[in-house]
Amino acid sequence: MNSSELSNELRRFINTIVSIPHLEIMLLLHQSPEQAWNIAVIAQRMYVSQSQVAVMLRELCDAGVCKSSSGVNDEFIYAPITSELAQLIDELSEFYPRNLIQVTNMIHAKSSSGQRVQMFADAFKLHKDK
Repeated sequence: MNSSELSNELRRFINTIVSIPHLEIMLLLHQSPEQAWNIAVIAQRMYVSQSQVAVMLRELCDAGVCKSSSGVNDEFIYAPITSELAQLIDELSEFYPRNLIQVTNMIHAKSSSGQRVQMFADAFKLHKDK
């Protein structure tokens, strides 16, 4: 795949990414796969709170992207659960820097449309309670 092409598989994968900070943490872990990353260090690099990083890392672990490093609660290491996931993250690491706006727009559009759908659903809950 050319680094400027967006395959259907990569598009689907990008659409599963919850937020830009999730993406950035995933790519940070990917760039140094042997390194154990401490929550505090990631929080400092990402400019978000340690508690937010801890939640995002747990979500990335649940998604099979990383795992706790040697049983240490606040350290994580890149460890994709499948070779297919590892390949998609490799592709994303090449695609994202050259197509930053496209990828961020995809992630933001997904979350904002989801918010609109939720607001629409919530509007009916208000009417139901009356």
